[in-house]
Order: sequence, then structure tokens, then C-alpha cells
Amino acid sequence: MTLKQQILQVLENNRGLAMSGQQLADTLNVTRASVWKSIKALQDEGYKIVATTNRGYVLEETNDILSEQSLRACLGEEYRDVDIFTFKTSPSTNAEAMTRLMNGGLTHGTLIVADEQTKGRGRMGKSFFSPKSGIYMSVCLCKSIERMQDVMVITPAAAVAVRSAIAKLTGIDAKIKWVNDIYIDKKKVCGILTQADIDFESGKAGTFIVGIGINFVEQDFPDEIKQRACALFQGQPTITRSQLIGEIYRNLIKLTDDLTDRRFMLSYKQHSLVMNREISYTYNGEDKSGKVIDIDGDGGLVVQENGGGIRNLTCGEISIRSSANEWI
Repeated sequence: MTLKQQILQVLENNRGLAMSGQQLADTLNVTRASVWKSIKALQDEGYKIVATTNRGYVLEETNDILSEQSLRACLGEEYRDVDIFTFKTSPSTNAEAMTRLMNGGLTHGTLIVADEQTKGRGRMGKSFFSPKSGIYMSVCLCKSIERMQDVMVITPAAAVAVRSAIAKLTGIDAKIKWVNDIYIDKKKVCGILTQADIDFESGKAGTFIVGIGINFVEQDFPDEIKQRACALFQGQPTITRSQLIGEIYRNLIKLTDDLTDRRFMLSYKQHSLVMNREISYTYNGEDKSGKVIDIDGDGGLVVQENGGGIRNLTCGEISIRSSANEWI
């Protein structure tokens, strides 16, 4: 770690508090001149570091540059040894994770974050709008899972992790649209894409890459999604992206530690956008409709079809009829 990175880590760990040049020099066993030089370099990179007379240097609370140091400060001591990779621009954080997996350089809990994606992807091969200043993160879960039922609940666990983090840090009561989207006031704020590495000889999945994309601040959304997308903050954010990423990460690691423990599915159901709603969907090439009467412990929808039968949906896409008779 360079001196500049070391100083940034100290400032991140003491965000909002003044650290004198002498304190930093003594802590890192360097000269005050070298501290000043590193501080100046960080300021030139856009870090909001204020130098105050008789107090020292303060990294402002509103500083929102994503860095390994900001993320480590927000993850806390429990996760100090996890691998963290940050990018200004990346084709896709999931693609970055897959590349590391293929090269044998992926460990459990690895966190990959980008400020912008140029080829962000959603489910069904769809593109995911990923401009600067959003949250684009991938969490790598390296664990062998034999039961397909346990594999199926990784994405619901991620949805609960995101929704819980948003509620805790912002007070916003976001909802989960089955199976992998987070909504605020009938508009999508977050998408989740889980990819798995399958060992075809054993039939087991040994690595899961959970990609999460969040519209953090208001953007000029493309015409094709502007009526259906929203951002977490319309004005000045009250939290930083690193804080939200840290909370999501901790939630997700804990929820997926033992996937046979399905208590998180209670939260998934409680905050579902689809429970007791009329939906439309396609099944075996046919357009169907019905009312969601339950979400089972494996994350499947239990639908009372308009034709009278009960259907269990384990995958696919749905549209929801709202109380205002709108389709979401």
C-alpha cells in the first residue's frame, strides 16, 4: 500500500474528524512534508479533504469517491481480510469476477465495485443502465451447494439484503418485485443478477457471483426506461455509496452463510410487491394471469390462476396489476 493509500485509510477510518499532520506522520512513521504531499495529491483527485488551522486535515462526511479504503472503513474489522477491487469504469463487475474466477484468483467474500459500467447486464440478457455515480457491485460466494432449493434462494437473500440496508440507512420502505428487483413507489431502483459456476462432473455449484446495481442519485434515464426507473436520492444523498455497499455486503454474507436457514424469506414475503396482487406471466409459451396467494420457502410464487388451478412459478418474469389498475 502506498503512503497516499495509507493516509486515505486513516482518514476514512476517522471520517469527519480532524487529524493533524503530525498525528499522521507519527502514525505512519513518515515526515510531515510527505504527508502534505500525499494530501495534496488526494485533493487533486477530488477527495474532499479540508485543511483547518490548528486542527489538521478532515475528510468530509459527504465525500463519495469509491475506493478500497472507503469500503474497508465501512465493512469494519470483521471483514478486514476480504479482497476488494474498485474500478472507475468496468464493462461489468460480474464479468470482472468471472475473469478472476477463470484465472483462479477468486476467494470467498471478494467484493468488486465500479463507479460506472459500460456493458452492465440484467436478467434475460437485457442491458442494465449503469452511468457514473451509481452502485455497481458484485459479491463472490465460494461455497459448494448441493441442493437446488438452496441455490434458488440466493437471489431472494440478496433482495432482502438490499432492501434491509436501504431501510436501515435511509428509512425508505422499498419493496421487492419477484424475483430480483427492488422498487420504490412503483419504479425500479435496483436490479440483481446471480451467476453460478457449475462443476458438470459433480453437478454442484461451487461459486456464485451476486451482481447488484442501484440507481443511487437521479440520472437522465433513457426514454425506454424513464417511466419505470427511479433513483434512491433525488437531491443530496444523506449517506455515501460506500456506507450502503458496506451494509448490503454484511447483510448478504450473513444471510447466505447457511442457506437452509430460511428465516429471511419471512422478510422477503413481508416486503413483497406481488403478494395478493394480480399478475400476468408467460408459461410454456402461453400468456397466463392469476393472483399471487403465497411465496414458498424456496422463493417460488404460488399463483391462483384465473382458470381455477394453482400454479407454482420458480422462474420467469411477471407484470403486476397495481391497486390503481396500472401494470408494473
